[in-house]
Amino acid sequence: MAIKVRRAKVSDIRQLQEKLFEMYGVQIEKGCKDVNKNPDVLWGGIAIEIGNGFANPNWYCVLAEKDGNIIAFMIGLLEFCSPVAEDLKCVRIAASFSEENSLVGGRVLTKLWELINNWAKDVGAGHFYANVHPGNQPSVRGVKHLGFKHHYTQFYRPIVMDETEE
Repeated sequence: MAIKVRRAKVSDIRQLQEKLFEMYGVQIEKGCKDVNKNPDVLWGGIAIEIGNGFANPNWYCVLAEKDGNIIAFMIGLLEFCSPVAEDLKCVRIAASFSEENSLVGGRVLTKLWELINNWAKDVGAGHFYANVHPGNQPSVRGVKHLGFKHHYTQFYRPIVMDETEE
């Protein structure tokens, strides 16, 4: 059966939760420190994230499915920029995931991107941004394929600092 690319529906929630859990697992494996490693907390957070998403008009999720199974997805979030920014609105690519690295840079990713891009134009966004862990080379290749340029380095600091032994 052919791969179908479309906007996510409420009936996709369970599979999206599973795919997000898989995506966050890969991020933990690659060294992302801001993803909770406790599977129970992670699963509960994903359930809230997906549930809130379907109720949020500033959230847009597209997916690719094959034989009724989700094989890739992309989530965009409309955000408001600072008053001194060039654009008033932007879209953060909150998640982008494909089961196979071979889908990155291919027609599936391009079609997902077209749907997100069209939605962003319709809601008046002026630019996109995405945070990609440098260890996640398939995602780095994917965003480069979509025309993203490396822009800033993001810094992160928890409220309570980690204790390190010397």
